[in-house]
Amino acid sequence: MLNSSILLSAAERFGTPFYLYDVDFITERVERVYRFFKQFDFHLAYAVKANFNLDILKRLNELGTMVDIVSFGEYEQVRKAGFTPDRIVVNGNCKSSGELKHYVSDGVFCINLDSFEELLRLEKLADKPVRVAIRVNPDVDPKTHPHIATGLKENKFGVDYETAERMVQLISKSRFIRLVGLHCHIGSQIVEVGPFKEAFESMRNFASKLGLNLELVNLGGGWGIDYGDGRQLDLNEYEKEIFPILKGFGAKVLLELGRWIVAPAGFLVTKVEYVKRTKNKTFIVVDAGMSHLIRPALYGAKHRIEPLYPTNHRPTIVADVVGPVCESADTFAKGLKLPEPKEGELVVIRDVGAYGYAMSSHYNLLRKAPEVIYSKENYLRASSA
Repeated sequence: MLNSSILLSAAERFGTPFYLYDVDFITERVERVYRFFKQFDFHLAYAVKANFNLDILKRLNELGTMVDIVSFGEYEQVRKAGFTPDRIVVNGNCKSSGELKHYVSDGVFCINLDSFEELLRLEKLADKPVRVAIRVNPDVDPKTHPHIATGLKENKFGVDYETAERMVQLISKSRFIRLVGLHCHIGSQIVEVGPFKEAFESMRNFASKLGLNLELVNLGGGWGIDYGDGRQLDLNEYEKEIFPILKGFGAKVLLELGRWIVAPAGFLVTKVEYVKRTKNKTFIVVDAGMSHLIRPALYGAKHRIEPLYPTNHRPTIVADVVGPVCESADTFAKGLKLPEPKEGELVVIRDVGAYGYAMSSHYNLLRKAPEVIYSKENYLRASSA
């Protein structure tokens, strides 16, 4: 964790609540991924939906990564950050005709087709060569929260293998559409290797059955991190179980990581406004709410909450940590044990670099939390995004 003095210094300068991102940590994560896949022709396509902060995107651009986008707004943001179209992978299940025309015209690296219907639309409008991958849905249980599972047959994403085979046949007759790969993303915050293995094996078997000569295999993302419960994806097991499958493809490997890259780099600092005591409970009321960080309300997600105040000689209390939003769901933690804070003191909510600010809103017209960038070379500064 960053030295608490850095977070306290930022609080003095920017007020609370605020997000702080450690871009040096993000750099280390990216470099670690490339080392991990060094035996392959490998490319990391950062999943912009996790965090679209412009300063973070500029750092990733400097590091030479690709990006994975799921909307035209994200496309415009990554272009603003300096990414050229040939480093952009296009995802999403609702690409409009106008968006597809733009991607074809600009010459993006690859469009991941989400449906047979999307292929038909692209076939009608493509007027120059366009590279595509088919997003297959292998009907694999990722063993994660239902809201972030994407590879089951009841999910809206991708196509089954029978439909994928029909798409391959149509593409083979197309004048402009070129099939370069297969894509599979079964969910997010996955902490077991088994679902990945099942999905990638099925994708390899499909490619082998049709005799596809693939340029690339896109593994999606989904690597789970430790949010404080000690559970995270075991990369040693991943290497042991997944790398042999990847070698069987004999193709370029592309990975769309978001959370694993940025989540641990993010901190949400918030101020204690009240310690409210009732007959039944104690509440620590902070000035950040679900409009700033909706994951606990939306997914039941748990984040580590830690004091940024002196803890010596403080009695331990058990309290619910809640925010100012006019909803009972506006709760960050229930039954949390921590040294009793005083009004005006600060706490930090950890691992919020992914799906924190990106999912925030103006609900209740609360002030959006500013984003602060930290690096050793520039120390602290307000984000330009």
